[in-house]
Amino acid sequence: MFKLQRIIFSIVAVALIMGSTGVVFADTDVSKDLTSSACKDLVRFSGEDRVIALAFAHGYWLGKKGTTIYNPAKLGEASDELIETCLDNPNAKALKTLGDILKK
Repeated sequence: MFKLQRIIFSIVAVALIMGSTGVVFADTDVSKDLTSSACKDLVRFSGEDRVIALAFAHGYWLGKKGTTIYNPAKLGEASDELIETCLDNPNAKALKTLGDILKK
């Protein structure tokens, strides 16, 4: 669990820095809507891809809250709950589902 928390911390930190500096990636012609990603898309990821997706989603919600303060243990618990919820509800929207979990 510690390794996952460390990876999440690193990715959240990078996401926050990139968001605040306006970094643009080369593939700017492709637009994605985070709100349309289904739970089944998230659970199909494995390994580092899943960790990155989870960290990105957590970073999104931290940004929505306007904060950079978080508890790695709580993020890990929320990630575990998100995966379990997504397995039970594959067509649910992943980002909304995580938001609902974080409101608890």
